Amino acid sequence: MKSYFRETEHLVEDMEKRLERRLYSQVRNAFLQVPRHLFIEHYYRQQGNYLAWDRIATPAPEDIYCDEALVTKIDERGHPISSSSQPGVMARQLEALDLRPGLSVLEIGTGTGYNAALIGALVGSTGQVISIDIDQELITTAIRHLDAAGVTNVLAAMGDGFQGYPEYAPYNRLLATCAVLALPRSWVEQLAPGGILLVNLSLNLSSVFLLLQKVAPTTLEGHLLDIDAAYMEMYRAGGLPQALQINWKTYDSQPRHEIQLAANLTELLIRPAYSVLLECFLPGLIKKYRVFPGETEAHTYLIDISVPGSAIQVQGEHATIIGSQQYLKTQLLQSMEWYERFGWTIEDYTVSFGETGALLHLGEMCFRLEI
Repeated sequence: MKSYFRETEHLVEDMEKRLERRLYSQVRNAFLQVPRHLFIEHYYRQQGNYLAWDRIATPAPEDIYCDEALVTKIDERGHPISSSSQPGVMARQLEALDLRPGLSVLEIGTGTGYNAALIGALVGSTGQVISIDIDQELITTAIRHLDAAGVTNVLAAMGDGFQGYPEYAPYNRLLATCAVLALPRSWVEQLAPGGILLVNLSLNLSSVFLLLQKVAPTTLEGHLLDIDAAYMEMYRAGGLPQALQINWKTYDSQPRHEIQLAANLTELLIRPAYSVLLECFLPGLIKKYRVFPGETEAHTYLIDISVPGSAIQVQGEHATIIGSQQYLKTQLLQSMEWYERFGWTIEDYTVSFGETGALLHLGEMCFRLEI
């Protein structure tokens, strides 16, 4: 049987080229030890920007051993519901978690089992990995993949990610390979004192990665990571809730006022450091896209769900304030001014979670996270 060692070396080199540095030695060795092809039997390649997919039944080694995410399961509507994450993102998370031999780890979102196998390589024979997924089919195939790779310290089991897995708690580390809208209380309870949690939090305007440490029985503190990615949202057995529907006629009937901006808002919204700041200034905003009849290009709107009929239409270096709420213009301009003046990065944000909610800190400022 082919060893695929050269392919794993190529994958590691590809990740290090993108990162512009060498991976931490333990994480590097884990990727060299765990063959990715044993965990990917097939994947789906998207047809352009449509929810249409080609099933690649026999992936070539160069398709598997590349620093790209691979969709491995789609639902009946054509929406991706499971994937093998981008290895470079996996590596950044594994480094941040400071995994060592002997640790107990809970992974929320088993997927193919590849990430669990990498964690298993890092915690060694004296450590244990519990990996759960709500999809029994994914668990069944992940167990088969783990067996094929000779992994013996990973327990893959069906479970509701919102409930964690109390049977083997407490855990030294908890990693969610899915996005959440709020931090489940069960995760905090099942994390050992001093334990570390890493999760992708979906905010209204951006997707951020939090690295948190348990500093008290009900308190976590930490900071945001500079990881440019977004996971699929964690869901319950009934699937994801329906997206908020917008009645555009409500907004078309409102007064409109166009303003000139000092920077390109379209480009700023791509930067998490700014989009998080804007959400602190205007916590009621959500991002929606609208395609007008006869057009193919989508227009970006920032809808204020706290004030019906109020929104910002994003137009590069211009914006149109919809509705008669002056605060939208004032807060938008102030957020852009502060971002330009102080040059904050995503790693300048710190965060704390407690019984009273979540607080985001930026310098001397403190904002309540509406999650």
